[in-house]
Amino acid sequence: MKLYDLRGKRSYRVLTILLMALMLLGLATACLAPAAEEASPATPTMSGDDMTDMTDMNNNEDVSGMDMTGDADHADDEAFVPNNGAVVHITAPADGAIFKSSDSILVTIETTNFTIGENGNHWHIYLDGNPIMVMGGNTFVLQNLSAGGHDIAVYLSNGQHENLEDGDKVSITVEE
Repeated sequence: MKLYDLRGKRSYRVLTILLMALMLLGLATACLAPAAEEASPATPTMSGDDMTDMTDMNNNEDVSGMDMTGDADHADDEAFVPNNGAVVHITAPADGAIFKSSDSILVTIETTNFTIGENGNHWHIYLDGNPIMVMGGNTFVLQNLSAGGHDIAVYLSNGQHENLEDGDKVSITVEE
């Protein structure tokens, strides 16, 4: 008794494609599992206009494995390149601002001599030295931040995901 018919080439191709898809899904799950285990339950949630969720906005390239471990003080070996006249400025929140832990905190930037979305240009946001997101647009919302002081740093980034060396940084306080 046969449970399936593999006599036709089409059936064989479909089965082959399904098996390959299952193998790729298993591989992807295995690769992502350690990252999910390391995630902190206190990780803030975020949103933003034109947010790319760790995806390059121009070609949907997954950049989640990209090295964005640098902080505002350039403490590691991450590549930074000269700004060549490009400037980023955090217009909100104000440096020293105080928020409640239930507040949504809008981060807004302005750029000079740098067009977001052109040639892959985007910006990176860091919370307390930890990378948050590859961004398009000019706003981002931080939510569910823990009580205490927090540093928000932003850097412009070119299409090769190299941060420009001069970014902007503000410090805020979150109260219970």
